[in-house]
Amino acid sequence: MICSLRIRAQGGRARQRGVVMALVLWMVVVLSIVATSLAFDVRIDSRLALFQREQLQAYNLAKSAVAVGMTHLQNDLLIDFQENPNQPYDAFSDVWAQPWRRDQDEPEQLGAGTYELEIIDEDSKININTANARLLRAMMEFYGLESPESDDIANAIVDWRDADNRVTGSAADLENEFYSQLLGQRIRRDTLESDLIYRCPNEPFLTVEQLLDVCGMTPDLFYGFDPEAREAERLERRNRAAIGRSQRERRARRARREPLPMSEIVTVNGSGRINLNTASEEVLTIILYAAGNLTNMDAAQTAAESIVNFRGGGRGKRAPSPDDAFKSLADLQKVPGMNDASLALLGNSGALGVSVDFKSNVYMIVGTGRAGRAEKTISVIVDKRLETYNPEDARLLGSSGSRERGGFASRRRSGGGRSRRGERNEDNFIRIPAIRVLQWIE
Repeated sequence: MICSLRIRAQGGRARQRGVVMALVLWMVVVLSIVATSLAFDVRIDSRLALFQREQLQAYNLAKSAVAVGMTHLQNDLLIDFQENPNQPYDAFSDVWAQPWRRDQDEPEQLGAGTYELEIIDEDSKININTANARLLRAMMEFYGLESPESDDIANAIVDWRDADNRVTGSAADLENEFYSQLLGQRIRRDTLESDLIYRCPNEPFLTVEQLLDVCGMTPDLFYGFDPEAREAERLERRNRAAIGRSQRERRARRARREPLPMSEIVTVNGSGRINLNTASEEVLTIILYAAGNLTNMDAAQTAAESIVNFRGGGRGKRAPSPDDAFKSLADLQKVPGMNDASLALLGNSGALGVSVDFKSNVYMIVGTGRAGRAEKTISVIVDKRLETYNPEDARLLGSSGSRERGGFASRRRSGGGRSRRGERNEDNFIRIPAIRVLQWIE
């Protein structure tokens, strides 16, 4: 009896120890799970903090690139004023174009990251807010369209921005009804204006991407590639950036000698002037073809290629030189193959809604910063002008504009000193290279 009680007591204690052991094991498992979860959260938080830090660094690097670009444009204004005060020009040999980096593809190192800078002359492109229907038709035909399709899209672009409600080339048709019918909508007598699927804003284009909303325009025509491959191209570009091999598409396309797409030769900025020193071969071809009444695309392309090869800075191997930059239409006579007829065509370009020039005011500064796995791009549209102030003007007396300015300010004193060419200065004006931001895009 006593032995039986002992055996039961020992069995009870063994079961208790087993239960305690099981509870301890479960507590160890739970604590392990909690510890693992906390460690995972800490790891994720640290990675997020690192990525946020890299993003901030990349953003500041992009801003630094933009600041460097503005400094280049300011320096270019001062150099122009000192070397070419009576006949200023802008060309690919100028400091803003960074000619020393023409054949390089390495980013600039700054701190823990890198940055890339590209300055694009917006006055080298066709302004879709000023170009007339003939010039727009020439652009469509350059990219492979034929009449009447090229005429239809050119007229649709004009109708999108003009103030009236009449279809270009047809005084009887109304814009919204006409283009809605072209897009397949059936118009009835009781169809309301608000029910039409196509509506012309009748105001200037705000962005070049708005061309995609114009009747007849397709992404394939605008971007120059198959829309179905666009996502794959974005993914490839993102993968290249992730492994540090990102390259600007513009530079890569230049190396492959492919024509620039329409999206890169049009602009909504500026007044419609086109700088012959920086205009692409595509833009020059379109202008010459349109000015020649759309008669000979091959001749226009040959003349455009001669201009680009002479001045340098195109897709050829010839580096740009200040001595080859154009300062007037007469300078184009030095280009092999250029004749009086071609010069007359360029001189009459004003009838196309654009005008040829040799200096630029509006630029796009593109700064790209990279730090670790983060990449940030900032695009800024700026206006470049050398502003002149007269300190003797009564309206400026007592103001900050009447005092000598430091930094980039340039002052010429009447009767005092000589310029670097030994010429006596003729005025006492204060000149400041002003870079004004028109649009900031992040």
